[in-house]
Amino acid sequence: MIKVNDFVVLLKKTSGIEINSVGFVEDVKGKRAKVFFIGKLKEVVIDISLIKILDVTKTGKPHKFKICNVCHILKEDYKDFDINQTDASGRKTTRPTCIECRKAIDGVALKTSEKKRMLSEKPDIFFICPICKKASIPGVTANLVIDHNHETGNARTWICDSCNTGLGRFKDDIELLKDAINYLKKYKKI
Repeated sequence: MIKVNDFVVLLKKTSGIEINSVGFVEDVKGKRAKVFFIGKLKEVVIDISLIKILDVTKTGKPHKFKICNVCHILKEDYKDFDINQTDASGRKTTRPTCIECRKAIDGVALKTSEKKRMLSEKPDIFFICPICKKASIPGVTANLVIDHNHETGNARTWICDSCNTGLGRFKDDIELLKDAINYLKKYKKI
């Protein structure tokens, strides 16, 4: 019996929502449910025969299926997700984002000509990150990476790997970074 706050998975594409999309039930009236599909940020009223309850605690490692953290579609782990790293127990873990969504995140790869140019300019003795201003000895006290524009494939400059990860987490999106600044300002005095 489907009820409010149940997580569900869509069994058939409907209303522009892909099959296996994950949502949660906001309301149930008879044989219809209002479901908020997380990946689309969209509410849809659908027949309950088109959804089934999903125990989200039984997704991801060590289970066969996993929910992508971007599209929120239930997909097969190790098939639809690339291997990311090895955990402390020596088991392979997969990325939280599916292969399809990674394409959008990764964007255009760094151009070979740009990589060659940047390698000829790589700092080797001393480096100050242009973002965080942290001083480091490259490869000893910090790893440096070539930051690049994911829309053009052109290199920007060398930055520390922490700042590169930070930019990636904010999808190189100026508006998201502004939102982060406003958030920090709002809670500065707490």
